[in-house]
Amino acid sequence: MVPGPVWASPDALARTGAFPRPGSTAAGRTAYSTSKLATIHLVHAYARRPPAGIDAVAHNPAFVPGTGLARNADPVSRLVVRRILPATTLTPFATSRGAAGRYLADVVLGTTKAPTGSYVDRNRVARSSGESYDPQREAELWDAAERLVAAYAV
Repeated sequence: MVPGPVWASPDALARTGAFPRPGSTAAGRTAYSTSKLATIHLVHAYARRPPAGIDAVAHNPAFVPGTGLARNADPVSRLVVRRILPATTLTPFATSRGAAGRYLADVVLGTTKAPTGSYVDRNRVARSSGESYDPQREAELWDAAERLVAAYAV
């Protein structure tokens, strides 16, 4: 349902129209997966610069039907997401909204032990994709984030 990320320079990714056919569902889904990869890169970058008492952890609830992720998809996809895919929460392939909330709360409250820089898949620390461990991308993304938010710093 969601294509893999398509990495580009952080400056390119920060602009609208970063992916082909920007108004398409495919572009939106690619932007979604790419933003998830960027988030993991930033978690790794933050973990190397932690302020005292602050941890940075990436959390993946897995596929959670009923969150509106496909609200702008074509009618057939919306029908499938609304009427058929909720049943997948009875399998290991998806998570109910309630379970996803509990898993996230457990990470935030420390019930699920996750050291800074961790990737938590549902309710356990796991290794994220190989692509997410790229120190050069992490540094480029960190530098771009600092530059892009500098104008808004108080």
